[in-house]
Amino acid sequence: MSTTAVATTTPGVSATPVAHREDMREKHAHAGIAMAVATLAMGAASGIQALLYLSSFGAGARTDGFFVAFALYTSFGVFSQSIRVTSAPMLVGERPRLTQREFALALVAIAIPVGIATIPLAGPLAGLLAPGVAPVGRAVAESALPILGVAMILQLWAAGGATVLAVRDRFDRIAFAYIAGAGAGLLVYLVVSGPAGELSLGWSMLAMAVVTSAMMLDGVRASRNPAEAASAPLHPRRLLRSVLLILGSTAIYLAFNGLYVITLAFASNYGAGGATVLSYAYLFASYLVAATGFALGMSRIADMRRGALADWREVIADTVPAGFRYSMLIGAPALAALIAGGADLIGEVLPASFNAVQVDHLKVFVALLCAWTVAALLVNLLLPAMFALGRAKMVNVLAPLVVLLHVAVTALGGSLFGVNGVVGAFFIVPLAFAAVLLVAGAGRAAGTIARELAHDGLRFALAAAACFGIGALVGGALGAGLAAPVATIAVGSLLYVALTPWLAPDQVRLLVGALRPTSA
Repeated sequence: MSTTAVATTTPGVSATPVAHREDMREKHAHAGIAMAVATLAMGAASGIQALLYLSSFGAGARTDGFFVAFALYTSFGVFSQSIRVTSAPMLVGERPRLTQREFALALVAIAIPVGIATIPLAGPLAGLLAPGVAPVGRAVAESALPILGVAMILQLWAAGGATVLAVRDRFDRIAFAYIAGAGAGLLVYLVVSGPAGELSLGWSMLAMAVVTSAMMLDGVRASRNPAEAASAPLHPRRLLRSVLLILGSTAIYLAFNGLYVITLAFASNYGAGGATVLSYAYLFASYLVAATGFALGMSRIADMRRGALADWREVIADTVPAGFRYSMLIGAPALAALIAGGADLIGEVLPASFNAVQVDHLKVFVALLCAWTVAALLVNLLLPAMFALGRAKMVNVLAPLVVLLHVAVTALGGSLFGVNGVVGAFFIVPLAFAAVLLVAGAGRAAGTIARELAHDGLRFALAAAACFGIGALVGGALGAGLAAPVATIAVGSLLYVALTPWLAPDQVRLLVGALRPTSA
């Protein structure tokens, strides 16, 4: 926002670049809203299923086993979505590094080892992912992995289709495909939840993947330029190069999202049900990250790459702080609402499935994940900028170090403070990694941007804490029962909404403008 103000008052600067920048921000906002709405729709459908799943199966050894397998699915799913960020710059420009046909065939090749690991090798993989889960839980994990493995492959291909559609500025089609898939998954869950038992959520994810991938690939076909249809056969060496190019640029996303699998594996050593409660907390926080930071980063990547070729110095300063404000505007009150009243509301609605101890664990886990959410937002906003700046090699070299440091920090946290130490340590490496990315990408401007990010983060966090703290006081005055958490959430939400136009006027203006259909 401040950059535009300076540009409009600088003598000798044409109004055309300013108008172009404003148009680009409107475009980014519209695209970001489309992707955020789609991700929130997926999150809402998943949230409904999670509550139904919790109501039916509670939290125990069998659900721990399923959620350990589900952690691999969710982590790979986010990795698949990251391909949209890392591969989009390779598909744009006068001489792109990858043709769209090479990109598609490379994703088919990448799917092969995924299928092998999750289908014929499901048994050994379940043992590796769930070292602390009881044998009955590992059996559930082994049964879930083949179902989720097929869903992972289809989501990978759906992400590839979304990448191509993003390059073609077809964000509405991407959003529609994800929304339709979420609806299909919810419908299938309702149908199979009885006979499929703990695996019902896995079948739901498979149905969602089938619908999403089919609609996404149909959109690619419909928007294809006829000139792209004819291509020469792809030589195996060229295919290998394409695969390595994609994987080489996404290693950091695979490592970063794999940190949760490591955290959950450590958490599974501290009693039955703990991994399930942590999975619910992480599901909520990760969808906030995906619906805000990741969606905004993905919607901007192609234009950031074009902008980096023109003026690389402005890429991070012009995108990351603004994206972080949008993300915190939504994420801070959502987390505060779950801690202040949401967890208690779940306990009141599902007392037979979620006891008071598990409600307290959920509150603690969500509170501990607040720091991780901020760190993950920063990483997901900074990584697209780093790729647009051509720093992919430098970033991906850090992937093994990120994993090794996280294993060490998590083990230390668990040995000192048990499961809370495991969850509490989750943010340390991501936050340090975000700091490295900021310094490497912004150079001398890193300090200024860091202060801006800290100010914005504190502003939204304190506002959310104050609003929902008042809500908790009101709810507490009503005593026990369902009315207390409902009042807490209602009062806190109303206060935050009333405060938002003063707290973030520019963000509200752009969000409202982004809801208008684009003319393109």
